[in-house]
Amino acid sequence: MDLLLPEALSRTLLLMRDEVTSEAKETALISALTNTNVVLVGDARNLESHAAQSAFITAALLMGRSGHQVHLLAPDVTLRGLQPPLKGDRLMSALLSISQDLLPGVGFSVFPPRDEAALQVVIGNSSPRARAQHTIAINAHAWSGLIDTPDRAIPWMEPDWPVGAMAAGAIAAAEAFKAAMHHLRPWARNPARFHELFRFVTRVLFELAPAGSAQGGSLGDFDFISGGAITNNALYALARIPGVTGHGRIIEPETGEITNLNRYMLMLMSDVDIHKGRMLQSKMRPELSLETIPLRFTSDDLQQIGGLSSRVLVGVDDIPSRWQVQAHHPTWLGIGATTHWEAMASYHAQGLGCARCLHPRDDPTVGVIPTVSFVSFFGGLTLATYMLRAVGAGQLSLDQQCSYFSPLRPEFVWRTPVAIRPQCPTCMGLCGARAA
Repeated sequence: MDLLLPEALSRTLLLMRDEVTSEAKETALISALTNTNVVLVGDARNLESHAAQSAFITAALLMGRSGHQVHLLAPDVTLRGLQPPLKGDRLMSALLSISQDLLPGVGFSVFPPRDEAALQVVIGNSSPRARAQHTIAINAHAWSGLIDTPDRAIPWMEPDWPVGAMAAGAIAAAEAFKAAMHHLRPWARNPARFHELFRFVTRVLFELAPAGSAQGGSLGDFDFISGGAITNNALYALARIPGVTGHGRIIEPETGEITNLNRYMLMLMSDVDIHKGRMLQSKMRPELSLETIPLRFTSDDLQQIGGLSSRVLVGVDDIPSRWQVQAHHPTWLGIGATTHWEAMASYHAQGLGCARCLHPRDDPTVGVIPTVSFVSFFGGLTLATYMLRAVGAGQLSLDQQCSYFSPLRPEFVWRTPVAIRPQCPTCMGLCGARAA
């Protein structure tokens, strides 16, 4: 084991401690992650589209960032679109080129495991190619991801729009993590909860937006408050949208650290110690350009920042920072966050409950925040989806927040409007007046 791997996975190990007792040593937790063999299978027919390739790549990167042994069994097909942080124009070649740059001592294999794999994931109705304890098939519509059993698998459906495909890949990564956690069952804090949380999904359709939602990629000008995990994952998703255009600013003072690698989808080991905003800037194509503002967002620095764009996305866990952004009344405000196994996102516009209506009290975070790749990814993907729906149709939907959704249990999602608080001090009458 690489000596730096425990540091790179430290946030994930901390999250695993939620479910296992202190009797399980750190070496047992790392062994559970790194000794989990996952096989990801696709054939040329099922991997010919941009959406299918987005599912395959998303699953591979998220599984790799959790330290699993990922076996990629697929042809080196031509990439149908850009897939940052990958470079090049061939699927397998591009994945292998960053294989040793994800986590210390972790990389992809292009051969089947010698022993039975814990999980096999097939794209569309690709034929399984390894022995595995559990096999699932993933597929997608434009806005929804599908997990099913291999006997019900059908050819890959969605050709271009990658949102549902990325969701399918991320749910597959959560299933791989469950297989890793099964090694730790003897140390479960609560055996009943452990079983319920980490049992495999048999069949699920996870919908990020209603079928038929408008598809648009003209993002205009926007600001990201923070260059952290939510921003990484939202930009990872937005960069894959066909024909996407826009200009964004990343308001972030810090450089990348090795502890970010477990969940920053656009960051590689070679990006450690590089300013987060400049790292993100380097991953984007000219049509989706980014500008770096190396400041921490505060109202005192707003003049130096140059004001805020009409569309702002917030990826910080600090609730007062969200209030400060909302107090400047951007036309559209999106917020993404995570807590332990749950991801959440919301959006706010005039006439709807604001960010302070949603979180009227501060909930200060003490200490290091436990995180894992696929949870952070869904926080960013859901936020990106809200933004795409806003620019695609310009209409406000009733599912204003996706609150406390766990990718471990994608069967259960709570979406709801944000209740307007008539006495909210941040609304300044904008949504309070409507409530009155």
